[in-house]
Formats: sequence, C-alpha cells, structure tokens
Amino acid sequence: MTASARTEVRDQSFEARLVSQDLGPLRVSELRAPLHFWSRDAADVRRDDQDVYMLSLLSRGRGELNQYGRRAVQGPGDIVLYDSSAAFQYDLDAETRLVKIPKALFDQRVGKPRDLVSVSFPCTAPLAPMLSAMITEATRLDLSDLSQNLVGARLANSIIDVLIAMCDVFREEQSDVAASARLDKVLRYARANIGDRDLTPQSLSQIGGVSVRSLNRMFGAMGTTAMRWVWAERLKASRDALRQKQVGSITEAAFLFGFADLGHFSRSYKDAFGETPTATLHHQ
Repeated sequence: MTASARTEVRDQSFEARLVSQDLGPLRVSELRAPLHFWSRDAADVRRDDQDVYMLSLLSRGRGELNQYGRRAVQGPGDIVLYDSSAAFQYDLDAETRLVKIPKALFDQRVGKPRDLVSVSFPCTAPLAPMLSAMITEATRLDLSDLSQNLVGARLANSIIDVLIAMCDVFREEQSDVAASARLDKVLRYARANIGDRDLTPQSLSQIGGVSVRSLNRMFGAMGTTAMRWVWAERLKASRDALRQKQVGSITEAAFLFGFADLGHFSRSYKDAFGETPTATLHHQ
C-alpha cells in the first residue's frame, strides 16, 4: 500500500522490522518500529488503488489513527481497522500485527462497514482476546510449505468469522448505549414538562429523535408504554405536591400536572396509592 512516512528519530538510530506472509486470501505481518507518522493521501490512493482493509493489533506501545473524521487511540491489545481506499493518518510507536483483508470478504457480510473504520476495539471487547490470539498465532506459523495452503485458508476464514462476530457484538452494544441515551433524554424532558398536556408519543419521539415505533419498543423494554409512564409520573408529581403542601386544593394538583378530569384524577390516584388525594392533602 502506497503511503508516506516520516519520523523524528535520526536516520542512524531508526531501526524497524517487517515480516509478512500470505494466509489464504489474507496477508499477515508483524511490524516493529519506533515512532513514525504514516499517511496516505488522495494522490497515493490514485497511484495505488488497493481495495483492502488493514487490521492493526497492537502488541506494545501506542497508536493513533485518523480516518473519515474519526480518531481512534490504541493501547496494547486494542484493534483498529483502516481503509486503503481513503486518506488516513496513522501515528505509531509500537509493535503491531497487521492483517490485510480484501474488502469484498468483509463488505459482503457487514452492513455499513465504513462505520467500523477508525474505531478502537479495546482489548476487553467481547471476542477481541480470541481474535488477537488467532492473529498472533498466524504470524508465528511457518506457511512456506505449499502443503500448508489449506491450513492457511482455513485459519483465514476463521479470523474473518471472528472479526465479523466481534463487529456485530460491538454494534449491538453501541446500539444499546445510543438507545439508552435517547430514552434518558425523553424521560428527562417528560419529567421537566410533566404538566404539559401535549405530551404524546409523537412529541416524545421527536424529542428522542426516534420513530414512534422505536419509542414504543424502548418503553416496552421497561414493561410499560409511553403514556402509561407519563400518567404514572403525573400521579407521583401530584402526590409530592399534595404532601409538601405546594398546592392548596385537589383541583390545583390535578390541573397542574396534566389532568383535565377530576373524577379520572381521583380514581387513578386511589388506584395508584391506596388513598384519595384529599386524604393525602390533609395528612399531617
């Protein structure tokens, strides 16, 4: 892969080592080098249009990859992917194991593969230790004998399978984190505006930046619905106001927190708390 490299180490003291071998459709390498700054620009891409991903597994040291506007920092055991078909900057002061992967092998099994580029998979990520062990073993094997071609091809397939499985798990975890953040935003907004009678699944979905269907799934995971949760929060808020004498009447408590029907408010309140709003208001 065509790229330029520079280093702040003086020429006479720069010592590096690169050992590579083919592993079925993959190529595995082991690189040891002091701090150097490796960059690939648009001109490099035009001169050398290799259509591959590079996987980098750090054994020692530190790395920093910048591509597609994302920055991934690596420590020992961390894994990153970068794309040969786009410009990147990769700063390394490390011992690293590299795997060259034809993009077709990866892209045909992974949706939106670009989203996985320049993302750090930590050494503690699910399946990362397994993948690291397989790559490490692959760099140590002697596959120079033609009789080992089948072994290399099978090991390459296994590496691709585990890599894709690791990416799938990572995406599921990221999706869960994103959904949790969106739900938290909805809950905070609803609590801050609990008296607003315009709180609806439609308005809450807009606040969370999700569809109504997705909002329903998020609340379903909590064992409720959006509006059932809203009405429960309204009842809790009205009870707190009655207990703390923040309101002077049942009517005020009901209307302040989004109820338009006093009869509905009183029945719902008693069902939820086992006493009437009047009893709560006059309780000493």
